[in-house]
Amino acid sequence: MDFLNYIGEYRDILIELLKAAIVAIAAILLYRLCTIGKHSNERKVKKQAYTDELTGKGNRYLFYSVLDKLIEQDKKFAVCFMDLDGFKQINDALGHDIGDELLKVMSQKFDESLPKNASAYRLGGDEFAIVISQVTSKEEVSLILDDLKANMNKPVVIDNNTISIEYSMGVVLATDEKYSRKDLINYADNAMYYIKEHGGNDYFFHNESLKAKLENNIKMEKDLNQAYDNNEFGINLQPRINVDDTSKIGFEALLIWNHPVLGVLDAAYFITQAEMMGLTIKLDEYVLKTVCQKIIDFNNKGYNNVQIAVNVSNKNTFKKEFIDTMCDIISSYDLPENSLQIEMTGDLEINRLETYKVMFERLKQAGVSIVINNFDIKQESLELFAELPIDEVKISSSILSSENINDNVFSDLINLSHDLGYKVIIGKISDDRKLVKAITNNADKIQGDFLFKKMDENLAEEVLVNYGTYRLRIDEIIVSAKKMY
Repeated sequence: MDFLNYIGEYRDILIELLKAAIVAIAAILLYRLCTIGKHSNERKVKKQAYTDELTGKGNRYLFYSVLDKLIEQDKKFAVCFMDLDGFKQINDALGHDIGDELLKVMSQKFDESLPKNASAYRLGGDEFAIVISQVTSKEEVSLILDDLKANMNKPVVIDNNTISIEYSMGVVLATDEKYSRKDLINYADNAMYYIKEHGGNDYFFHNESLKAKLENNIKMEKDLNQAYDNNEFGINLQPRINVDDTSKIGFEALLIWNHPVLGVLDAAYFITQAEMMGLTIKLDEYVLKTVCQKIIDFNNKGYNNVQIAVNVSNKNTFKKEFIDTMCDIISSYDLPENSLQIEMTGDLEINRLETYKVMFERLKQAGVSIVINNFDIKQESLELFAELPIDEVKISSSILSSENINDNVFSDLINLSHDLGYKVIIGKISDDRKLVKAITNNADKIQGDFLFKKMDENLAEEVLVNYGTYRLRIDEIIVSAKKMY
């Protein structure tokens, strides 16, 4: 009884304490719930940050994270870089929705073919990476990649379109030597481009030879960065002869690099690297200015019937600022009519014909003629290409084989070009047979080492000085070739 009376005296206090305890427990429970929700959201955000939305595969950031951990833990593993050959053409022909579905199919093929110790990542576009852990030899990796290759070689059907998947893959083993993340990526990427350049649809392992090539590319990139500032670039000129009127002579301007150690390098040696570095716009502008000044110099010396062609990358013509700059450069020189040609290099893209049309018309308004180098004439594209303001096409005589296999193709290309209203230049004439074929198939202009080799500006001027003598010999060759027809 005394105890009850004791409690009664403190009842109000006990009630308040009980209320406080309930509030504290509720607060703790609420905190726990919020923490769980926060951690869940954090995990969700983290997963999204490391996952490719389209394929559900890990993305570039997760790939980097995995590589860093394997390197830090000194594990043995392999890294593979892959991209799809011809994916852009699939996108252009069938649409981006089909392209997206194809990338999803790729993800499924990885799931079907790769073992538990291998993971695939989508790096972006049609580029993928595969990391294979717990491997110690090239043979182990090859077994895994052969299984994947067998699956990849099976055509897929998407919206009633049967698509054959082709790819190029570069592989680097991190088993006997410890590499940095940058080295692994560079080596795998380099091996991928090697197999792409040699037919594709396969994988290739990085080796010491490719390593030396990569180191050379890195050195070349450094040299290229300095070359422009050091004025190490120049041009060579190769004569181009008009078949029906040999009194007219033209030249093609060819970019060269006067390397301080390696000597004179043709553009073929460094232009791909320059393109990857974004240098081609500067180089195209440099050649254009040099040629415009050379035309003025020739005219001042009395050679006013000379035409010079300047090569320009098709990729640069999509940049309005570049076309503006070209037109400004051309207008700043008082060039004789028809003395400058712009020769577009690279294949035309059908889906960009309207852009080409606008850009080409602007250049023609600036007073130049347009030449397409190695124009890809296809029967189904003729009407489309005919809409472009093209003046001439340049076809390489290299398609002529010694067995006469491609002679009909060669003549058809010339005839089709003429049907479109284009004059035809035959380039890379290296022997008398190709020269005769060019002339007897009614080429308008001829060019190649068999006639004149590439030469510096001083020798080109010497050709102009003595052109009367050269012309007699050229006329004899042309007359002789026509008699053989």
